Amino acid sequence: MRSRKSPYWHLRTALLAFLGLITVGTVGYMLIERLSFWEALYMTVITVSTVGYREIVLPSRAGEIFTIFIIICGLGAVVYLTTAVVDLLLEGRILELMGRRRVLRELQDISGHYIICGYGRVGRQIARECQARGTSVVVIEKEGPVLEACLNDGFLAVKGDAAEESTLRNAGLERASGLVTALSSDADNLFVTMTARMVRPDIFIVGRCNSDESESKLYRAGADRAISPHNVGGRRMAALLLKPMVCDFLDVVTHGELVELTLEDITVEQGAAVVGRSIRDVLVDDMKGIGILGLKRPKRDYVVNPSGDTILDEGDILIVQGAPDQVKELKKVSRARR
Repeated sequence: MRSRKSPYWHLRTALLAFLGLITVGTVGYMLIERLSFWEALYMTVITVSTVGYREIVLPSRAGEIFTIFIIICGLGAVVYLTTAVVDLLLEGRILELMGRRRVLRELQDISGHYIICGYGRVGRQIARECQARGTSVVVIEKEGPVLEACLNDGFLAVKGDAAEESTLRNAGLERASGLVTALSSDADNLFVTMTARMVRPDIFIVGRCNSDESESKLYRAGADRAISPHNVGGRRMAALLLKPMVCDFLDVVTHGELVELTLEDITVEQGAAVVGRSIRDVLVDDMKGIGILGLKRPKRDYVVNPSGDTILDEGDILIVQGAPDQVKELKKVSRARR
């Protein structure tokens, strides 16, 4: 795959050519006219700049020929250097460089974020949903105009192919909480899933697929969830048609529009204060109004509306609903004790 030249390649080349010409001129005058280093450097500079302020010595015939050569090359080098600088300024690449450095600094500090591969219609909606919930995201996009739109929307973004390990690492995969690959091609989503799983075996991966066949392949490649936007959209439309009020209520709860009630999933960590205690003993005082809608245990099916006598264990995932402050308190006691 052909690597793209840096936008500063022309400027670096022009500077190297200019410095090379100064070096050649200085050495040439030292050899031809027997000048000292500083005298030769002075002659070279006034010749290249076409100032001609004061010659150190009357040049010989060889010196005159060499001076003509330096003047011609000097004019070309100066024009090339000037053009490179103007091009850099006109295209806004200095601002682009500053922006890239800012993004790199933020990427080095970010952790617990979610990586979104692709900023198309699906990826853009995912990013907006995460942003609305106050969750940090990093977008990976290889198309320049799309990447620019992503940055303008206020998201951190990395340019590159999400199927490449280096790109995923640049997006902070080692420190991320999850990854979703929302590319339009099933093959691309498959490669991204495989690469991400190899780099981070424990990361939660959601993959987009456009066919049932691709869904099974995504699971074999390491995806934790495989989602078809077409299937999800169809089920959603059917649910709205059959049970519109239920769907509206779930939307209000899951999107946080009803501030008095929130729906969350909480994982019981190893060493947490709730381990070994029953649900009835945990949901007291400030957490008394919380409802446990479901319980998921490792390698087991969901338990819907578990009884109050159910003993909580590490690794349990609780699906809860309640006031935000209550849910926050339950999250606190479900974390590992420091």
